[in-house]
Amino acid sequence: QFRFAELLRHFFGLERVDIINGDTPIPRRQEIVTRFQRHLQADQGFDVLILGPRAAGTGLTLTAATHVIHLSRWWNPAVEEQCNDRVHRIGQDRPVEVHVPMAIHPRYGAASFDSLLQSLMQRKRRLAQKALWPMGDTGAEAAALQASLGAEMPALDGSLEAAMADLFRRDGLPGL
Repeated sequence: QFRFAELLRHFFGLERVDIINGDTPIPRRQEIVTRFQRHLQADQGFDVLILGPRAAGTGLTLTAATHVIHLSRWWNPAVEEQCNDRVHRIGQDRPVEVHVPMAIHPRYGAASFDSLLQSLMQRKRRLAQKALWPMGDTGAEAAALQASLGAEMPALDGSLEAAMADLFRRDGLPGL
């Protein structure tokens, strides 16, 4: 997180890039949020705030944000949804885009780890929509992901488009 913050600070020419994670004391969190939120009234400017997934999941309102980028994934999609909810709060009057970058290996395609994890997360989301109790990680899910990683790979042309088409097909989603 600290290296990433420094890269962003340098790339975008920002004075600083704050981080809220499990090591950030509670009183400091509010200072950081207040500084980030100032753009709503003060200058409508550009800023970046890095949040650890667990720290971002509770008690924050970030209506100055318009983009959420998940760089560190959790097996439980409810954690990601809680992070997304930080910016979808009362007072948010702008569209918010959620981004989930994935590393797709040219040889493995839809069998790449990020792709398999995304499929697992989609299945859990669909299951959660049908259930009345919270989701949890099970040994069977971890075993299924591990088995998928060891499965024989289909012949691929190495294109990102083919990998994404396989991913969408496997997850039962409409194509791009």
